[in-house]
Amino acid sequence: MKNLTFIFTASCILLALPVNSQENKIDTIKSNSTELQQFKEDLKSSVADFDSARSTNDLVSACNRLGLIAKKYNDQWAANYYACYSLTILSYIEKDTKKKDAYLDVAEVYLNNVKNEYKTEYDELYVLTAMYDNARLAVQPATRYKKFGDLFNENIEKAKSLQPNNPRIYYLKGNSVYYTPKMFGGGAKNALSYFEKADPLFKNESKDDIFKPYWGEKQNNQMIKKCKAEIK
Repeated sequence: MKNLTFIFTASCILLALPVNSQENKIDTIKSNSTELQQFKEDLKSSVADFDSARSTNDLVSACNRLGLIAKKYNDQWAANYYACYSLTILSYIEKDTKKKDAYLDVAEVYLNNVKNEYKTEYDELYVLTAMYDNARLAVQPATRYKKFGDLFNENIEKAKSLQPNNPRIYYLKGNSVYYTPKMFGGGAKNALSYFEKADPLFKNESKDDIFKPYWGEKQNNQMIKKCKAEIK
């Protein structure tokens, strides 16, 4: 997916935008087990399709579906979580700086929705926020390193304090170190230990419930191979 040349259409962004609603969808879903099951199945299928996309069309299609799910269930934290997740990933793939920030502007709306719906402290929320912070930094590293680098580290530490066995903490930290210049302590050699720490934690993680995020294992495996190849 990293090698895709991605052109994100305006229609996809419009589909991704959340809408305001006075309906209490949470109560509706809780009282309707059939709808809850359908919501979970649609969400899990769309996330899986996004993570396994091998073409631009497949990526856009999965992104659109996640956007539609977030519109329909805009007061469900998980719907907003994965809409933010997908747009943040897309910002890394996009080459145009303005488009990167445009994706992240929409992702930020979803991130704020997650924070509003999920009132208690949750490690996955801090992980997602750290991922978003790092994506903002990646748009203009030279000018954003201090602000978003500090926010990234702060949110990683908050997540770690809540659940130190969350593998995404170490996967994201490894990525941050990998793309940091070697003169500042970055590079493959220093990043590898984080990816290797994440590896068994990913393997021990349940992948049955989409409401308990489990993304990142495939990407972590790829980074382990990449780091080892570079170190040789």
